[in-house]
Amino acid sequence: MSATALILAAGEGTRMKSSLPKVAHRILGLPMVEYAIRATREAGCERVVVVTGHEADAVEALIDEVTFARQEQRLGTGHAVMCAADALKGATGSLLVVAGDCPLLTAETLAELIQSREKTDAACSLLTARLVDPSGYGRIVRAGDGSVAGIVEDKDLTGAQRGIDEVNTSTYCFDIETLFTHLRSLGNDNAQGEYYLTDMIALFRREGLGVVAVEATDPDETLGVNSRVQLAEAARVLQRRINECHMLSGVTMTDPGLAWISPDVTIGRDTVVEPMTFLFGTTSVGERCELGPNVRVTDSQVGDGCTIRDTVLTESVLADGASAIPCQK
Repeated sequence: MSATALILAAGEGTRMKSSLPKVAHRILGLPMVEYAIRATREAGCERVVVVTGHEADAVEALIDEVTFARQEQRLGTGHAVMCAADALKGATGSLLVVAGDCPLLTAETLAELIQSREKTDAACSLLTARLVDPSGYGRIVRAGDGSVAGIVEDKDLTGAQRGIDEVNTSTYCFDIETLFTHLRSLGNDNAQGEYYLTDMIALFRREGLGVVAVEATDPDETLGVNSRVQLAEAARVLQRRINECHMLSGVTMTDPGLAWISPDVTIGRDTVVEPMTFLFGTTSVGERCELGPNVRVTDSQVGDGCTIRDTVLTESVLADGASAIPCQK
């Protein structure tokens, strides 16, 4: 079956304390929303629609090869999906809905979410996580047979429900036709006057439609970024993932915590990366190189057997065996 992705990226992100829209903040050189887009594409989504709102022009200027939908008034996640109706015309099969401020979701997890819905022919599959401290999150309430009975927001929990550690991550896969058939029934009778996508779960259950849950193997994947503190936490997770991938491919890092590498950088085998090395953009590094300490390379091509120390390179080319080392006085 075909799959389409809908990225919700209309929010302002007031807790970021910034003039930039939240999803435009960069992690290892890429806008936060780009990570969500890439993960959905790698999960098999052939078409990606991004809902923008706050500072929409600024967000849209950062993204290529997607379709945009505007949410002029921010009236909740359900309303954001309503605003994307025209952009999604003609789409069939699965609709993967992902927040643009969740840069740690992996393609593998999203693909599992799609497969789970399609295998069971459910109206919706939702991604859940088990947290040591679930406070602030909506909890997943299960029926006696283990199926999803609904989602209860933190403020509405009963005493017994506060012990539930399985939470809603606001990542969903819907049967797109079923979703839009029932979306018009979504109400906004709440204190905020907003349309919540979470309410679709209870609506589906009342209609006797299937809802299944997929639990994230790594709760870190589900981290949403709402502050500069969480931005730094997400950066640390991505830094670790990227550096581990390079090391498993034959790159030596003397201190992986002190090397920052963008997702599109390539590094050849037997290259050594010393502390305080930054490799950004579309940089490619050959084999048997020595990089660092104190190196920053952006959008450059570095050949085999090169040595770079205490140097900044931008849009540069180093031939095989070349060195970039400042002269010592």
